[in-house]
Amino acid sequence: MVRKYKAFIENRSYVVVVSDEIQALLEAQAAGRAVVGVAEIDEWDMKGIPYVVPSWEDATEELLDLVLRRHLGLPWLIDKTERLIIREFVREDALCIPEEEYGQEEAVFRCSDSLALYIKNQYRFYEYGTWALVHRETGQLIGMAGVSNPRLPAHMEEYLEKLEPCQRSMGEEGHVGPAAWLELGYHIFKPWRGQGYGREAAAAVMCYSHEALAARLCALIHRDNQFSCRLAESLGMKPVMKDGLSGGIRGEQLLYVEEPLLFGRSYGILALQS
Repeated sequence: MVRKYKAFIENRSYVVVVSDEIQALLEAQAAGRAVVGVAEIDEWDMKGIPYVVPSWEDATEELLDLVLRRHLGLPWLIDKTERLIIREFVREDALCIPEEEYGQEEAVFRCSDSLALYIKNQYRFYEYGTWALVHRETGQLIGMAGVSNPRLPAHMEEYLEKLEPCQRSMGEEGHVGPAAWLELGYHIFKPWRGQGYGREAAAAVMCYSHEALAARLCALIHRDNQFSCRLAESLGMKPVMKDGLSGGIRGEQLLYVEEPLLFGRSYGILALQS
């Protein structure tokens, strides 16, 4: 079966082809259209089709919008808060990061070429990463926030694995599995600090991580960074490993984690084919 859905981006109409027939999908791809495959979970073998879902019902309007944006190379909107637009980075953002923010963590984002590679490889493969924080009123890039695969010492990784797991729902049939750990991070540029943007962004990222990614968050924070410690605690995170208790964590860092939760349905139903 082949179904064609009309989607609109910036008042322009596009067609997204959804099918359980590999040949129809490949032909649509060759014609320059965005495609979504439909196949049972144990039959996800549609090579060359980047997005596959287990049922027709899972080809939601939101998913089709995501697939189309990936196809067109357009950024995915993560959330809109009272003062912020949180979206994926675009190549042009590299020119908007102030020089005084040029630290090691920002290196990939301040070069157009490296940022383009990050956009292509990170967002398309993982569907998450570091996102741009844009001031809604001025349109100015004021920082970045997002989630990443935890980069922790081995003993901390082992500790996370031993914690009581969160559960995530994966579809109408009630498939349940453990929620993956992701590391929360944010960076507000200096002129915008002390105005609550960090918490506003982090809260939105946490909500998106639960609803869209079915992920449980952790954060690694220097114990002298009391602002970030308080921010994490205000989001319901708690320190579980401290200097002295764990024998030292990256100098003097604290590991914060979320309490176990039951997360909602997520893009975990999605198969990203290689």
